[in-house]
Amino acid sequence: MEIVKLDPVYIQKASTVLSAAFFNYPMFVFYFPDPKRRARYLPWYFRNILNCAMRYGEAYTTPEISGVIFTLPPGHTKFTLWEYIQNGFLLTPFFLGFRNFKQSMDCESFVAYTQERLMKNRPHYYLWGLAVDPRQQVKGIGAALMLPVLTQVDAQKVPVYLETHDEKNVPYYQKYGFDLIATVRIPKYGLPIWCMLRESS
Repeated sequence: MEIVKLDPVYIQKASTVLSAAFFNYPMFVFYFPDPKRRARYLPWYFRNILNCAMRYGEAYTTPEISGVIFTLPPGHTKFTLWEYIQNGFLLTPFFLGFRNFKQSMDCESFVAYTQERLMKNRPHYYLWGLAVDPRQQVKGIGAALMLPVLTQVDAQKVPVYLETHDEKNVPYYQKYGFDLIATVRIPKYGLPIWCMLRESS
């Protein structure tokens, strides 16, 4: 299966795929509790995420955009507020609503803090996201997307970190050598996070 770097021309299509795959993902249900608003704004949200990933890291897909994986490199696994704004997030408070925006900022800050605490300044890649079009799942697309990332980190002898907000994803990543290193809950909201690490082989 051919895997290519995501061309910015196809960022909207990739955002649509991510939105479909993550529509019922616990974190995004929390950010956008109204399904209609979620359907409307998730593509916008993921377009901005991909802007960040492509500007500071890498994003891979298939020629037909049936799935997407995006990573951040050692030394740039989190963003400043200004970097988020530069990549399209200025209107987030209006799209989420101010109450949900405050909650989302609390969650994002805790996620970043947890990564920093667990990795203890170790250089590492951050597997920020991986998703396959729900209509194209169980065809090996996720495995194919994972290959260039794991090849790269193994060549550089650097670990790769991820977190998931859905426990069902833990066994999936364990198949690729990720170990569960911590399970935490976001203060105030009680949302669980499963934190995983794959050492280079």
